[in-house]
Amino acid sequence: MTTFTNFVPSTVAPFQFSPTLDGQVYNATVPWLLFGARYYLRLAALNGSLVLQTALVGSPSGIAIQAITWANGYATATTVAPHGYNIGQTVTLTVSGASPSAYNGQIQAIITGPNTFSWALATNPGMATVFGMATYNINLVGGYFTTSTLVFREQSQQFEVTP
Repeated sequence: MTTFTNFVPSTVAPFQFSPTLDGQVYNATVPWLLFGARYYLRLAALNGSLVLQTALVGSPSGIAIQAITWANGYATATTVAPHGYNIGQTVTLTVSGASPSAYNGQIQAIITGPNTFSWALATNPGMATVFGMATYNINLVGGYFTTSTLVFREQSQQFEVTP
């Protein structure tokens, strides 16, 4: 289950929250650093030891999918609006909210058109009845945690922690 935390920016005092990552609670602070002229994410264990410090980078909002089909070991999604990725590019996307759920998950999408992308899906999950969203997630804690992700959505000013 994804946990959402609203970010309240301040150049005076760091924003703070306590995400649970891989089952453990951490202290997260988001200070404004004048020299870098940007916010940074500082993640520390409860004993104060630093886990990571990185520039706060926002992930774009997702794009709605209007159709998903399956043929010959590949699923193809058509988005409601142009997705903005270059044709021929491979992009790591997360498909969520689709039914059957076998269409959901982190995928290596091959961009096939301005509103389409495909990915390998060996078994036919059946006809899609709900299409969901495709998102490009920048995991701010990638490589530090086994199962958890921490994503910042710039448009909504929210942190998303999964699971």
